[in-house]
Amino acid sequence: MYAPFVISSIVEDNPVGDKIDAHNVVLLEQLLNMNLQLSSYGTAVMSIAVVFIGTVPENVIHQEEVTYAADKKELYLQVRLPYTVLLQATESEVLSLMAKKYLQTLGDLATTAPAMDFAWERLVLDVQSLFAAAGLMV
Repeated sequence: MYAPFVISSIVEDNPVGDKIDAHNVVLLEQLLNMNLQLSSYGTAVMSIAVVFIGTVPENVIHQEEVTYAADKKELYLQVRLPYTVLLQATESEVLSLMAKKYLQTLGDLATTAPAMDFAWERLVLDVQSLFAAAGLMV
């Protein structure tokens, strides 16, 4: 991967996709990369890629997943956002939803991967503080 924090999406070609992709993907990725260094948390993870899924519920091709490439120390996650909420939300509300889902996903990793040489709990707290300071946790 090119950056320690990578944010991407799989979306339908509709207003939901625009709400996720227009600005929010880039904003989250830049915010994380400009303010956090994964090397500060340990040696087990050098890159975290999160792909937000914003597709209709009937789309079963794209599912949530977690993959860790130990040789590259890369973590790849696909996480689904609630489509019906996305339909009604504004772009800024979608950004907040993305931030909360990102934080929840990191929190889940803190409980499922604690044996790794990586300070998951500290990363979760730092991301939470960063998102709160940026006004994303509303």
